[in-house]
Amino acid sequence: MSLLSGAVGRNTRETAFYTTLIYAVLTLGGITMIYPFLVMISGSFKSEVDLRDWDIVPKYFYSDRVLFRKVVESRFNESVALYNSCARQDEYAFTRVEPPATVDAPLVADWISFLKSGSLPATWSLLGNSFSVNNRMYPRHARGFRAEMVRQSGGRIEEFHRKYGSLISSWLGVNFFAPVSPADRAFKITGSPLQTEAIRYQARAPAEDLVVVSLDGRFTTDFLQLKYGKKIEDYNKAHGSHFPDWSAVRLTATAPPGGMARTDWLEFVRNELNLQFIRVSPAAHAAYAVFLEKRFEGRIALLNHAYGGGWRSFAAVPYPADAVTVGSPLVDWELFVREVSPAALTIDGPEFRWRAWLQKKYSGRAGVDAVALPQKEAAWVGMRAHRGATRWEFATRNYRHVVEYLALHGRGLWNTLVFCALSIAAVLIVNPVAAYAMSRYSLPSAYKVLLFLLATIAFPPMVTAIPNFLLLKELGLLNTFAALILPGMVNGYAIFLLKGFFDSLPRELYEAAQLDGAGEWTMFWGLTMHLSKPILAVITLDAFNAAYGAFVYAFIVCQDEKMWTLGVWLYQLQQYAHQSVTFAALLVASIPTFLVFVFAQRLILRGIVVPVEK
Repeated sequence: MSLLSGAVGRNTRETAFYTTLIYAVLTLGGITMIYPFLVMISGSFKSEVDLRDWDIVPKYFYSDRVLFRKVVESRFNESVALYNSCARQDEYAFTRVEPPATVDAPLVADWISFLKSGSLPATWSLLGNSFSVNNRMYPRHARGFRAEMVRQSGGRIEEFHRKYGSLISSWLGVNFFAPVSPADRAFKITGSPLQTEAIRYQARAPAEDLVVVSLDGRFTTDFLQLKYGKKIEDYNKAHGSHFPDWSAVRLTATAPPGGMARTDWLEFVRNELNLQFIRVSPAAHAAYAVFLEKRFEGRIALLNHAYGGGWRSFAAVPYPADAVTVGSPLVDWELFVREVSPAALTIDGPEFRWRAWLQKKYSGRAGVDAVALPQKEAAWVGMRAHRGATRWEFATRNYRHVVEYLALHGRGLWNTLVFCALSIAAVLIVNPVAAYAMSRYSLPSAYKVLLFLLATIAFPPMVTAIPNFLLLKELGLLNTFAALILPGMVNGYAIFLLKGFFDSLPRELYEAAQLDGAGEWTMFWGLTMHLSKPILAVITLDAFNAAYGAFVYAFIVCQDEKMWTLGVWLYQLQQYAHQSVTFAALLVASIPTFLVFVFAQRLILRGIVVPVEK
């Protein structure tokens, strides 16, 4: 007996309780279905710094604090070590980064003016927003550099191979060079055409996007803290100093007079610091000549062959003008720096030029010689000045990557379009004809044939994958559209549904059509197919989903990249892409399915509602 039967039953407290409980359970069930989907949509707008925030609306949409973390993450190319070194911070993750407590706006303006003045060589900086760890995401300048390479190559990847000697399989293989800190001894310029173009691109980028290496940060964060530990007290105890924190420790231009500080300075400069920041006094040139003569066994011809020069004596060989491009002179120069007298060594770097620029502008104002590089403060000011554009960049970055990936990788879009169109056409031709024959004519074995067709449903597609592959291989149809379409052209379940629907059509319609002189084709196409639009919409939707979502089977029978469909390419994307990019890819891939369903459901509902209304 129903709880809601009768007017009295519906007004009782017990009925109201059960009704409320039922609606509460249904609502909760709906939430458990919708909430994960909304979280996935939210995740498609995120990156590593905020992916684990299980919120429906990304926090950086409304929070400057979270937005700043994303700005710093992207600006320092997803490298916390680079951020700590350049900004002189001590964080183990970007999720711990906080906005600066105070910001000296005039100082930040001076910093931008200093960057635009051209006081720093190009190799003293990195380009922010240009690289992603393991190429898992594509920041703004990574996309811009790729677009520049496409433009210079005329959109032809063969021309790119010829000009830059890079045998990439698609344009998505074009990457900015890895963000090794320019202060690291391992930082080298190979002189390759592609790296040369990357340096030129960096020179044209806005000064605000440059990440300037900090020698003070490199010295303290990447050298002293590894040697003495994170606590400044341990460093003070070993050196007999009284620094309040690590920010007070700076790299001096010359070696300290003595003690542990001098030992640290020499060890860092000779073994760790990049050679482009090291200067050797001209007074040590005689020692350099002796070093070269010993290294090349007194044979100046051997040196000229290695260096590509034409000097007549070792004393005539100058110091290397280029201390960052790989080659024999750089190898020998590194060895010489390690053994030259400490008195001949000095340091030049961004901090020294920045402080000299300030002293020149403010006429020797006190305290200028201790001003650090305000890179964190500059990032905060720049973010606040361009909130809208910054949020838009982060909100669309993943989707831009997915769209470019699908558009630039092989013929995935075209293959999928052709595959879906041919699959739908084949299913709508073969299956209705078979169902019409069994429904229209009283075949003696119709039910046996129908039972056989239904039996095919009991076998999952994985069972028939290998036999289909072997058969198509014998027929020589692998890596063709025929291999994709033929095995799924006849569908036993579709024939079963169509026959049942055709059986429900009034026989009188066919009799009236015959009396009017209609032929069999007219009755099939103009009568049966016209009245069967709802069930045909169901068959079409099923055929589209099977073709559009094909992955395993499509990859088995078409292993040539030129025949891969979107399902295969999206799987390849998920192998390296960030989880947020994967979410975006799934949402983009679901759009065609959603549109086809919206179009088909009108026909499906019309077939359900209209007969009931009649």
